[in-house]
Amino acid sequence: MTAAKARGSLSSKRRGGGIGDLLAIISRLELGAADRRRIEAIRRRCDPMHPYFAAHFTYVFPFDSPGLDEVRAHAAGVAGATAAIPFRLVAARAVPDATAPRSHVFLVPGEGGDALRRLHDRLYTGPLAGTLRRDIPYIPHVTVGAFPEHAEAERAAAAIGPADIAGTVSALELTTFDGRDVTIIARFRLSLE
Repeated sequence: MTAAKARGSLSSKRRGGGIGDLLAIISRLELGAADRRRIEAIRRRCDPMHPYFAAHFTYVFPFDSPGLDEVRAHAAGVAGATAAIPFRLVAARAVPDATAPRSHVFLVPGEGGDALRRLHDRLYTGPLAGTLRRDIPYIPHVTVGAFPEHAEAERAAAAIGPADIAGTVSALELTTFDGRDVTIIARFRLSLE
């Protein structure tokens, strides 16, 4: 894989020195140009992580790898047994962070939400079964904001209002983040026909 960096998008480089130990599995959003501009404008205003990540769904949250080769094979198998998922983001929700004293603003899907949840559930089997936080319910979402106070997140969600953003996810990415750059270790097409 060749190195490629761009502000506001995911960078891609080979796993090597300086790469963090925590892995995650995500999907970047395939969107029309106007919808991408809308999401990124919200993220620029509300999300301090905007410079580091492109808009995405996270299925497997950062975890210590039980074995990179096992995780890679597992993700490839799940992707090969999954069709591309069309989705429609329909609402902004303020959600308290379960692991830190802050709140987030999520864009949540109506259409496609169940399929995204099933993908999350399939990924948390096999070598990843022990990494699932059962105390935190999974909400398919795209994070567009983070705030130190929940009231701020509620105001931001209300200002965003209803969403009507259609897109597709057609690949999984096994990634790591070192605090500055996202590194794509492997990319797997959702290839079930």
